[in-house]
Amino acid sequence: MQDRTFQQAIQDLESRLINGFQGTVNHMIKHRTTVTKATSEIQDEKVRGVVKKTLIIGQMITLLGMMKDLHLLNEAQYHEFAEYLMNSFTYE
Repeated sequence: MQDRTFQQAIQDLESRLINGFQGTVNHMIKHRTTVTKATSEIQDEKVRGVVKKTLIIGQMITLLGMMKDLHLLNEAQYHEFAEYLMNSFTYE
């Protein structure tokens, strides 16, 4: 039973992190905030680089989702592009 509770706690944490990240990305797009501006106060260059890449890919995937919702992309195209972006981030 403890493993199930632990798994639920991990899933809840992942959901909160994903929702928080998605909210940040949506806020940036809505308010036309650049990644450079959003990360300008991060002192550590390596951390700033990782955060920048994460935010840019997050914004691109969100924009792809909007394009899918507008029927400019179909489901297969959306998944192909999103998977490519996620894989390109993983390899770096």
